[in-house]
Amino acid sequence: MYTPARRADGSSAGHPVLPDDIGQALAELAATMGDGSSGIMGDKWAFVVSDKWVMTIQSLAIVSLISSAFVLAAIAHIALRHGKYLQRLSLRVSGYVAIADLLSSVAQIVMLQNNLMMEQTPSGLRFILWLSMFSTLLFVFLTLAISVQLHLSTLTKVRVAVYMRLERWYVPVSVVLAALLPAIAVAQMRGIYWVPYMHAFNWPAESWVRRLVLWMCNYVWVVLTIAYCSGVSLLLSLRIWAMWRNSVEVIAAPRMPEKWDWNRLTSASSVRESHDADTLKGSGCSQFSAGDGGAGLFSPTVGRRQSLEPIGNSGSRRGYLVTVVGGHEGPGGAAMAVRSYVDKRRFLRSVQRLACYPLVPIITQLGVVAMNMTEEPSRGLYVYGTAMACLSGLLNMLVFLLNPALPDIWRDAALATL
Repeated sequence: MYTPARRADGSSAGHPVLPDDIGQALAELAATMGDGSSGIMGDKWAFVVSDKWVMTIQSLAIVSLISSAFVLAAIAHIALRHGKYLQRLSLRVSGYVAIADLLSSVAQIVMLQNNLMMEQTPSGLRFILWLSMFSTLLFVFLTLAISVQLHLSTLTKVRVAVYMRLERWYVPVSVVLAALLPAIAVAQMRGIYWVPYMHAFNWPAESWVRRLVLWMCNYVWVVLTIAYCSGVSLLLSLRIWAMWRNSVEVIAAPRMPEKWDWNRLTSASSVRESHDADTLKGSGCSQFSAGDGGAGLFSPTVGRRQSLEPIGNSGSRRGYLVTVVGGHEGPGGAAMAVRSYVDKRRFLRSVQRLACYPLVPIITQLGVVAMNMTEEPSRGLYVYGTAMACLSGLLNMLVFLLNPALPDIWRDAALATL
């Protein structure tokens, strides 16, 4: 018997294997039997249409909706009072992700109302399914964009100017793909109807055709995103661990995770005052001769403890990442280079917070993908996948609250009230 495991996009996790005329007959029978439709499904899946389960999923969707509204309100406040911080990609993308989560929550709440869904025309059903798939893919693609930015800025040696030019394309490309792929899918769903006892869409087509359409236009992109985000998260974890163990090992290698975090991480409390501040504004710098200091920079002979030197007025021994950020000729034609000292703890904390973004689609969509890879998922997998898909708005709000820009915004707001 077909198992009614719902996907995050509102369709069923395993496509109906019953002939279309029998599926239509069962749908009509279930609509006339009311609560007795659970007998058709068997005891294992009767809870899917129970009031308790529907209320639970609806409550989770409402929590995500409220969370998304909170993020949008916060982004609106930042735009009005602290507009300069919206230059940071992670903040801008968080706003678009909140819109996607809000639309997804609305679609999930609507699809839980069987009476409303049964009244829809095929065109109305196609729009609801498109909206659900669009919101899910938009969230996935936007998170993928942040993962790509983290990958290019922290795990590769691509020049900053190169990957910063990609920023303007992340949101438009994500919106176009998220709108186009579901449109292709729903265009194939002629004769679509709602199956109330399964809370699922169905349309007259062969089972393999339904699988092909939904996988090529939806789930394959989710799978690729999960795989990529998992790889980025793993590599970032290894990189952070290596940086934390020994700051000398990353001399001349690390870059800021995103351009907009540079001023924050090289604030006055974290850097050595520079004699060349007029040349390189916004970063703590010091000069050294290539004849003596340069050898020590590129070929460090000090141990881990020796690399932790007191910087600033604190007098404490702290770890600092050292990066060559420029060079010029000093007095007498001697080659000079400029070093930037970045507080290791603050740098890695920012990277760790930004690295939380790729984790959200892994947590929320992994169960959905697993459900769609089995003909009959277990009850536990179904509960996990459905619940996590409803919590994307809440999880994205928590990640938003970890954004490295927020402490700066709160500090500016506090100073403005003085």
